[in-house]
Amino acid sequence: MTENELKKIVPDDLKPKLSSIIDAVVQYNGKETGEVRDIDWASVGPILRIYDEVKTNTVPSNPHGTHVAGILAGWLPAGAVKDIPSPFYGVCPDIRLYDLRVFSDDPKHGNDEFTILAALDFISWLNRDPEQPVIHGVNLSLSLRHQVDAHACGRTPICEAANRLTYSGAVVVAAAGNAGYEPNASRENRGSGYRDISITDPGNAEEVICVGATHRSEPHTYGVSFFSSRGPTGDGRQKPDLVAPGEKIRSSIPGEKFDLLDGTSMAAPHVSGVCALLMARHRELIGEPARIKDILKKTATDLGRTPEFQGAGLVDALRALQSL
Repeated sequence: MTENELKKIVPDDLKPKLSSIIDAVVQYNGKETGEVRDIDWASVGPILRIYDEVKTNTVPSNPHGTHVAGILAGWLPAGAVKDIPSPFYGVCPDIRLYDLRVFSDDPKHGNDEFTILAALDFISWLNRDPEQPVIHGVNLSLSLRHQVDAHACGRTPICEAANRLTYSGAVVVAAAGNAGYEPNASRENRGSGYRDISITDPGNAEEVICVGATHRSEPHTYGVSFFSSRGPTGDGRQKPDLVAPGEKIRSSIPGEKFDLLDGTSMAAPHVSGVCALLMARHRELIGEPARIKDILKKTATDLGRTPEFQGAGLVDALRALQSL
């Protein structure tokens, strides 16, 4: 890891003020090689916290994360905002969220794999005491490009990092991706345009809970969303694991507003919320991501679609809670 790569997670306006911290983090093994040791998160942690304080009163340029967070943990009583006549609640309103911003402010740049890997590494550091983990679950509503000639399917750096996080005891929920329909194909379908083997990273990771999308209110009738990525994986494993509502999902966006958005990114936090409910109700499930995944798959509702489309079926919070 180079110094420039490390500085990607430090905002420009804070670099002059935090040069001493950066110097403590970037420890050169030799001036000629320019190699550095692993990130010292004990030193980087203050950078992340100060960055969060600086950004507290700013409006994110991308509404994606706010929308996902609202689905998972929204809580807005009736009358709190005059333009919203009814209350709004996410799947798990009492949950505590850690906001690790990994999206670029410029959508043209897409998702930065290094930043996402750094965020997962930071979570692993927070959970370094297995008896007292700080973060019990991670929601990854994002997709990364997979260089197929460089890494096997499910073995990319982001997939390996997600797998390691589950091995450490955290539940990792990942969106399946929105590559189920060829974007350049005509919307007037005549037998072409739909795509299988379209799961995106980190949904390809074996240990994560990979979530596809279905209709928000009539999943049995409409099945899996046309845009939802479908399995199997590129190396022949069954994915997605589950589906959840992902069409026209109403949730919060910056500026005290609400909007309807589509995507497996909206489906994933529904499942993350159910994971949180399970751990809140049954504390012995904390640190047992494989068991939680098994419970959700065994209690899912069959929509009558093939496993490559629906996985085990539609996540069912009530049935999952009642199964224990």
